[in-house]
Amino acid sequence: MPGEATEAYKSVDELAYTISRLPMGTRRPVKVICAGAGFSGLSLAKEVESGRLPNVSLVVYEKNSSVGGTWFENRYPGCACDIPIHNYQFSWAPCPDFPSYYGARDDIQDYIERVADHHSLRKHIKTSHKVVGAKWIDERQVWQISVVATDGTPRIEECDIFINATGCFNDWKWPDIPGRDTFCGRMLHSAVWPKNAQSSLTGKTVALIGNGSTGVQILPAILDDVAKVYVFIRSKTWITAPFVQKFAGPGGANLYFSEEQRQRWAENPEEYLAYRKEVESELNSRFRLYLKDSEDQKLAREFSINQMKEKLSGKPDIVDNLLPDFAIGCRRSTPGNGYLEALCSSKVEVVWGEIDSFVTDGIKSASGIIYPVETIICATGFNMSFCPRYSIQGRHGIDLQKKWAQNPECYLSVFAADMPNYFMYLGPGSPLGHGSVVSSLEQVTEYIAKFITKLQTQNYSSVVPKAHIPRAYKRQTLAWVEKTAWTSHCVSTYKNGRLDGPVIALHPGSRLQFFELLSNPRWEDFEWTSLCDDPDLGFAWMANGFTVDECDSSCMKDLT
Repeated sequence: MPGEATEAYKSVDELAYTISRLPMGTRRPVKVICAGAGFSGLSLAKEVESGRLPNVSLVVYEKNSSVGGTWFENRYPGCACDIPIHNYQFSWAPCPDFPSYYGARDDIQDYIERVADHHSLRKHIKTSHKVVGAKWIDERQVWQISVVATDGTPRIEECDIFINATGCFNDWKWPDIPGRDTFCGRMLHSAVWPKNAQSSLTGKTVALIGNGSTGVQILPAILDDVAKVYVFIRSKTWITAPFVQKFAGPGGANLYFSEEQRQRWAENPEEYLAYRKEVESELNSRFRLYLKDSEDQKLAREFSINQMKEKLSGKPDIVDNLLPDFAIGCRRSTPGNGYLEALCSSKVEVVWGEIDSFVTDGIKSASGIIYPVETIICATGFNMSFCPRYSIQGRHGIDLQKKWAQNPECYLSVFAADMPNYFMYLGPGSPLGHGSVVSSLEQVTEYIAKFITKLQTQNYSSVVPKAHIPRAYKRQTLAWVEKTAWTSHCVSTYKNGRLDGPVIALHPGSRLQFFELLSNPRWEDFEWTSLCDDPDLGFAWMANGFTVDECDSSCMKDLT
């Protein structure tokens, strides 16, 4: 408006003068590129689509042909969520219509697709496009993102902010066992399961490698189809009570909701919310279990031993070989409904110890015995090193892919040193080991949004953690986790498949503590670069001296 500009800036700095003609809080336009359209990417898209992040141009690149991330990719038999499904959904997209307490993969993927449609999120998403590289151009304060379409067409786009939402459960790996190419049968990996694969198992002799959370779901799901299963188990493990079994079926079994119950929740959203909060409260209250010397750990251990002995009574010899001496939670807890009972089946033979090699007609164990099979299923997990799968070059030519191959250092699972305007979901130090990841991702989205807002409204071009912050945060993490079950003597995904490596995957505290830390950003932990070169113009963002609400011509704002 006439007379509101700060004339003293007119001949000093063009940008400062331009800002002085605008109300304080005016959001400058920024372009954001996000890699990955799973729960994380959709959460970010919702923040933009809802108007909570105005003046943001968002493009979410997704390498698959649709949204869903890990739930789009994983379709192995028995694939399901072991967290109660009513807590494994967005707070802003409640769904009382899930048929069971522990949701099946198809139901979860259907939910994600419906969320993308109902909330008009697909307009922000480009499927069948894979991010393959990123480079920060410091002179212009922008990211250059290299993208390749599935037809091979390359493109380079620039953006102000780059967000990595690719997660940590999609870089699958074959087991490190020699001779894979010599096997003449069919070899499958749980993470890239062909759509027709389960029907091809009918009447076959099958080998199942792995007894992590995926392997324990596959075995009971294929047992009725196959003629015989050799289950190769290298590591002992706890098969624990289901998460929040208090609300599950008898003995922790999956609970299937009646049409009447689902309709009641749909018609009474407050009642449904109260139920979800009750389940969530129970889930959050169990974190002390992961303190290895706690009373909760002791009780969980006693309960699990009794349960495993009871369910394995048909083959008591399995108990001694399967029961571990490490703490519950050292490996990710695996409720595994039906797994122990399946091990007792006459169709199942357990092979303990290491595998020597794959051979033409099957698997050769370390003891030299060859087990002839027609199909091998590898439920051998993912690369959890957190090292990016492509080059991400930040300031000073530092490549995060190379740096994190040796020493991953991350602040609050979101920030990396020397990577301006770079944000992550589920980086090192997230609460993966406790509770629903979906609610955690929502909290991260709100945290990132606060930084984007500050960049937009306070005349900053970039933000990056101070050099020592990720290092100091990692030191706190490694010191704190020593008291937890996660550091027990076991091979764990939290240690990237190592026996006694550093636990960098998990947040050093409860998920509620993580949420508290995200709710109030410590701005003092960051370096901010102003869009104005003169440091004495550091408060030019105060603009014309009025707020956006005061200058709203609609007169709809409450100014009291």
